[in-house]
Amino acid sequence: MVEIGNIVVAKADKRLIGEVLAIDEMDRATVKLCESGVEVLVDISSLSCTGSNQPKRESGKTVHILGTEYKILIIEEGDYRYDREADGWVDPIAKEILVFNYKQDAVSVKDLVAYQRKVLRHEIVHAFLYESGLWQNSYGSKCWAQNEEMVDWFAIQEPKIHSAYIEAGCE
Repeated sequence: MVEIGNIVVAKADKRLIGEVLAIDEMDRATVKLCESGVEVLVDISSLSCTGSNQPKRESGKTVHILGTEYKILIIEEGDYRYDREADGWVDPIAKEILVFNYKQDAVSVKDLVAYQRKVLRHEIVHAFLYESGLWQNSYGSKCWAQNEEMVDWFAIQEPKIHSAYIEAGCE
């Protein structure tokens, strides 16, 4: 069943993926295509739900990192700070955590909401390393406190570590 907010694909052309914005009384859906942003009106019967999740995170939320407030910004492709090489990044001088606002397409992961949360956790770890002084004191841009693999490991494992602390009663 197609509903407002669903990510759908055209049955006739699997390259046409979009988000359902509205459904009228004649069972037609207004669909905003993910790649182009163009809005089209189509019969619901010509669509299939993908089961994908599109992120709708608000820009401008804040998070406190060791007493310093960071603003979380969701960046669109047209933003001058957008970097095709990174899904997210920290600006430790401006105190901003920037995350790309992913759009569903034929090659994206199915659950973009979960992926965006993963990227945000990763960038929060970077901010903690910066605010604790470890970022600056790791002697070089590729040393441990700025190493993407190490940061990613911690960002992925932290929820499990936190659960273990709770289970052990040492949180």
